[in-house]
Parts: sequence; C-alpha cells; structure tokens
Amino acid sequence: MRSDLLSDTQPTRIADRKRRNLLWLLWVILGIGILGVTIVAGGILGYRSGSDEGARFQAAQAVSSLQEQYDLGIQDFNAGRYDLARQRFEYVLSLDPDYPGLLDKLAEVMGILFATATPSPLPPTETPLPTRDLSPVEDIFLRASEAFNQGDWNTTIDTLVALRREDPLYRVVEVDSLLYRTLLNRGIDKIRLESNLEGGIYDLALAERFGPISAIAQNWRNLARLYLIGSSFWEVYPEQAVYYFGLVASGAPFLRDASGWTARERYRASLIHYADQLVKRGDLCAAQEYYALALAIRGDTLIDPVATAVAIQCFSPTARALTGTPTESVTPTATGTILSPTFTPTLLLSTTNTVTQMPSPSLTNTTIPSSTPTPTQVFTVTPSNTATVVIPSPLETPSATP
Repeated sequence: MRSDLLSDTQPTRIADRKRRNLLWLLWVILGIGILGVTIVAGGILGYRSGSDEGARFQAAQAVSSLQEQYDLGIQDFNAGRYDLARQRFEYVLSLDPDYPGLLDKLAEVMGILFATATPSPLPPTETPLPTRDLSPVEDIFLRASEAFNQGDWNTTIDTLVALRREDPLYRVVEVDSLLYRTLLNRGIDKIRLESNLEGGIYDLALAERFGPISAIAQNWRNLARLYLIGSSFWEVYPEQAVYYFGLVASGAPFLRDASGWTARERYRASLIHYADQLVKRGDLCAAQEYYALALAIRGDTLIDPVATAVAIQCFSPTARALTGTPTESVTPTATGTILSPTFTPTLLLSTTNTVTQMPSPSLTNTTIPSSTPTPTQVFTVTPSNTATVVIPSPLETPSATP
C-alpha cells in the first residue's frame, strides 16, 4: 500500500522541479534583456547629450569668434583701417546676417571707402610707329650688286660699307656673302693683275674672316708670299732667292710686284747672281750650271761669253780658276736691271776644283712660312655678328696669263 502511494506521488515532484528551473531561466533571460536595453538606451541618451553639449560649445565658440571679429572691426574702423574693417564685417555677415549693429557699421565703412577711392588710370594708348622706309638701303644694296656684276670690286666694297653704316641689320647674310666674294675677287686680282701682292694677301685675309677661301685663292696667296720672301733675299742671299723665285716661276712665271720684275726674270737674275758668287769662290763647274740655267731662260750677249769661259775652264783636262776680280757692269733690260760681271782672263793657275753640292734650282714644293709682310694699305671691314654665315659658291678659276 505504501509503495503504491510512493509510486503515485514521485512523477509529480519531478514535474514541479522542471517548472521551477524553467521559470528561473526565463527570469535570467528577461533580466539580461532588460539590462541590455538599459545600456543601449543609456548610450543613446549619453551620445545625444554629448552632441548637444558639443553643439552648444561650438555655438558658444562661434559667437565668441564673431564677437571678437566684430570688435576688431570696430577697432580697425576707429584707427582708419577701413578696408581691413570691411573685411572683418563681411566675415561676420557671412556667418550671422542678423548680428546686431553689423549692417550699419558695414554700410558706414563702404561709404567711406567709395568716397575716398581714386579712379584707376586708363591703360596708355600705344602710338603706332610709322612703317620704316627701306627704299634707301635697298637702293644701296642694288648699287652694290650692280657694281659686283660689273667687276668693280672697289665700288662694291665701298657701297656695302656705306650700307652697313646706314643699317647694320639689313639683309645680313646676303651682305656678308657679297662682301666675302668681293674681297676674294679683289684679292686675287691685286695679286694676279695689279702687282699689289701685299694688298692682295690682305684682302684674302679679310675674306677669310667671313668663311674659308677657295683653293684657287689659297694658291695665289701662297705664290705671292713666296715672291715676297724671295724679294727679301734679293741680291743679298742669291742662293735663297734662286730657291724661292724658282718655286714662283714654276707656277706663275709672269707674277710680279710693284717693281715690274716678273718671277721668271727674278729667277733668271738670281741664277746669274748666284753663279757670279760661285765664280768668286772658285767653284767654276757649279757656276757653269747656273749660268746655263739662266741662258736657257733667256739669251744674254753679256753673260754668254762669261758662261763660255767658265765652261771651258770647268771641262778642261786640268781645271783652272780664272784670276782677277770680275767687274760688275749695270745692264738695263726691258724688265729691270741685271748686274752681270765681265771677266778678263789673265794668268791661268793649275788647280783641282771640288764641286760644291748646291741645292738644285729645279722646282720643289716647300712649306710656306707663317709670317707674311704687313700690307701698307689698311682696309677695315667688320663682318656682322650672325650665328650662321652662308658661304657663297667658289669663284671661277682665274686664267693663268695676267
């Protein structure tokens, strides 16, 4: 009986216990939920409160800044700094259009500024420059071109120099080119036709300032330099004169200086002078060779007997030297004066001659010395300062006959 009673009451106790546990669980969940809601609500309320406080602080700062700028504007206004006061009032107006008293002060400042403002000056009106009349310089250039085409080198250069004085920038490249070609032509003509060797060398040097000279001009300049070098040895060092005039005579036998002596005649006279010098030294065979060269260029009735006598003595079985001192006689010729000795053979002395080896009078090439005589004529032509100079075409080859 008792066991039956226990068996009837035990399930009821277990069910009550489960209900109590479930109830506690619900209360815990409910408490956690209420706590979470409370925390979230508190956070939201705190954020709103902080935002409102920040906004109120910023508003207070803005009001303080506006007040400060307005007060500074009043100080600037009282100090006469009207433009700075205007800027401060406009700043306050942009942030608070209803700021008390602001519009009145701003209007007062603007009135003062407009009353004292000075009108800005009008931009100056440029006076148009009259168009330059280039006809005078064009006429000068045309005259120079016509003179060049006619071969009047002096007129061409004088006209171009006058043009440069009138307008240094007019057709710079063309004027430089015309000056270059004119100086080149005039320099060659002075050497080849006018017997003005120094002036021709100087003109070619001026042309070289505008551009490299042609091979033809360089050849004429070298011949003129050789002639002048030979003239410096004339009748003083006949051996050197023979050498230099021999070079010139091989290339331009009719080249001459102001004296009228051609290179061939100077070469011939130098051969005779040197042969006379060899006779004085007793070197008859060498003298005979130079006399023979001189007579091959042109016969001479005064030199021929002397050359014959020297040749006889040189080629005799026993070489003999002529005694006595040759007396020089002045023999005028068509191209100059030649000093030719006349011998009167007397006692023949037996001797053995040693032929002195002299430089051959045959024509050889030599290096032209760098130094050149200074010309007596001075002509100043200054080329324009241009970045690019167009060198004209080379000149035509001048004829070999002067």
